[in-house]
Amino acid sequence: MDEDSRLEDNRLIDSYLDEGDEVALEEIVIKYRREVYLIAYRMAGDMEEAKDITQKALISAVAKLKDFKKKSSFKTWLYRITVNAALNHMRGNAYKTVELCETMKSEDEGVVCRLIEKEQERNLKVLLAALPPRQRLSVILRVYKGLSLAETADVMGCSQGAVKSHYHSAIKKLKTTMAANQTGEYL
Repeated sequence: MDEDSRLEDNRLIDSYLDEGDEVALEEIVIKYRREVYLIAYRMAGDMEEAKDITQKALISAVAKLKDFKKKSSFKTWLYRITVNAALNHMRGNAYKTVELCETMKSEDEGVVCRLIEKEQERNLKVLLAALPPRQRLSVILRVYKGLSLAETADVMGCSQGAVKSHYHSAIKKLKTTMAANQTGEYL
């Protein structure tokens, strides 16, 4: 995240907290609601569930905004609230599927190539959903959200070493299971 964006976020937050500027609050919510939704969707794997999680996360973030200490970026802080909201929501609903990949389309690709890609995406989605929650989350944040190791650790509420461990274990399990599936063996 660049410094200008971080400063702008802090300015909007201060404007809302100090002056009650609802427009500033609306700006920051609009800026991040898609990102919040995408995290929620990747964790829940369902659009309606993701909408519920997004609403819970944004309401929670606004309620806790006065507690934001600006030690990390607002984006990282908001991601952590989103992850917690998603985990709580999923625990409450015993809902454990994860949407891993967006459908990739290219005009050059033939029908067979698209079918193969969709099948691979479905397989990867199932494999990711089977990972323990912290391992799955490390992959989502590092690969799909592009967070740094430090940002991921901050969002997950653990050390960078723990993130590395979760991520490494997740990738190892994914590779092993994918290799077994390709040879016809199932673990």
